[in-house]
Amino acid sequence: MPDLTQGHAPPAYWQQFEDLTVGAARVVFGDPTPQKVGRQGQSQNGLDVLVQAEDGRTIGIQCKQRDERDADNVLLAGGAITAKALMDAVRRAERHPAKLDLFILATTAKPDRAIQNKAAAMTAARKKVGKFGILTWSWGDYDAVLNRDARLQDEYYRTVAQGLTAPERDQKLLGLFAVAFDRPAFRDPLSCEHADNFKQALIDTQRLLATGDLLDREGRRVQRAIGGVRTLNDNDLRLGAEALAGELNDFRTTLLRAERNGDVSQHNDWLMIPNSAVQEALENKRRRVVATLNRLLLAVDLAPLPQHFS
Repeated sequence: MPDLTQGHAPPAYWQQFEDLTVGAARVVFGDPTPQKVGRQGQSQNGLDVLVQAEDGRTIGIQCKQRDERDADNVLLAGGAITAKALMDAVRRAERHPAKLDLFILATTAKPDRAIQNKAAAMTAARKKVGKFGILTWSWGDYDAVLNRDARLQDEYYRTVAQGLTAPERDQKLLGLFAVAFDRPAFRDPLSCEHADNFKQALIDTQRLLATGDLLDREGRRVQRAIGGVRTLNDNDLRLGAEALAGELNDFRTTLLRAERNGDVSQHNDWLMIPNSAVQEALENKRRRVVATLNRLLLAVDLAPLPQHFS
């Protein structure tokens, strides 16, 4: 169920661009508190933002705004960064006391393959001598992050985000719920499920309902809405979604209890349910979960999910 991809205008002021970069770094690298460095509007030793990524890397970002306006004086993505500008930025970053694993030159420039290739070539050469890698962010990268994270979009483009009506926001969130449930864990027979993947899919879906965070199988955030079930505006939809969360929790709890009782086991990583009555009871609970979701989807004019389980 594809979502609308929206284009955003670059920030009008340098400080706004730096603030947006902090938010983008938080989303991309999983650092809840990226640090600005130096004085406002001025980098310190070539860095404006310092990030500690979830994977342990230290990442330094320099922000470089490129102004280009149309005939109506509306700010557009600016012209490409030159190789000289990139190399100058790297030299400045090398003077920073932090031991970087990656340096990013973040710009409001248009995407440019030549400069991306230049950064990749420089990274390959630098890695051989133990120096940090280099990456460039263009405005297209910012657009991609904003479209993937509704909370960031709302924080930095509140006027744009508030253009959605309350029913449209509800439909958008329920559409994200549909994406999370449209996976084998809610389609295939339990006997066809890889046990670990199945259990993780249930946990990830519960997290989505609670927080609005949609994760992939490796635990990486794919998309984020502004909150979960509790943020639905329509009272009936919110109550229905709370019932959905409750039914999903009941299904998972029943599955775990059946495992503890020996009614569900694993064989070569796959779920085994020898007792047909236990399997049918679990399948019925799972059917109710999808049926509840489908009622919510139909209520906001979204297509229901298929139910296979056979």
